[in-house]
Amino acid sequence: MGKQDRIVATIIFSVLAVLWLGFLVHRSPFFAGSLLGGVFGVVGAACMLVPLVYTVVKRSAKLRRAFTKKHSFGSLLQAHVYFGLIGALLAIIHSGHKFQSVLGVALTASMLLSVLTGFIGQYYLRYVAENIRERKAQLDGLWRSLDGQYWTYAQGLAADGAGTVKAAAELLPLVSAAADLQYSVQFQGRVRKLFNAWLSAHIAFSIIFYLLLALHIWAGIYFGLRWFR
Repeated sequence: MGKQDRIVATIIFSVLAVLWLGFLVHRSPFFAGSLLGGVFGVVGAACMLVPLVYTVVKRSAKLRRAFTKKHSFGSLLQAHVYFGLIGALLAIIHSGHKFQSVLGVALTASMLLSVLTGFIGQYYLRYVAENIRERKAQLDGLWRSLDGQYWTYAQGLAADGAGTVKAAAELLPLVSAAADLQYSVQFQGRVRKLFNAWLSAHIAFSIIFYLLLALHIWAGIYFGLRWFR
């Protein structure tokens, strides 16, 4: 995801967080069962199914090769993020902030945790990875500069000290900068491992969410159709 996509995703995520907290001031017990509430629920559930396509394609080498022949894999990731966020947004609207049943509370909680862990893991993991690549590139440049300065220093010593003081003065700041960058790369590498755990949590919460979503849909159809008997 590019910078612009991240900004849009952050805005949608912020709206979702604020909308979820709306239960503190608003509750509509009958909206979820109304026609409009049902439309929000169906469309939201359909949107939440789109991220499954990304999961399946990502873990199947054959499907991934077939998809990337005509489309970039990044576009599928964008769809995964956008549809997940929009689906969660519509699901909160569908609920009417009626969080009373055990299934409804568990479904909403697992959905929000899935979105939260996915958003944080995806956003910051890529941010950290980009920083690591940039700092490694800077570190490689410093090592090349140090190599050149080292030979200048060595030649100065061989020439009976000529230019040695100047070379040493230029060498020490480079050594210090290289050490700082090396520490930064190692630290961000540890942070990256931490955010990999966020992605594992995202997968776990997503599995729970989809199982509860299937149960919710079944309950809605089963008990809804009873009214027509």
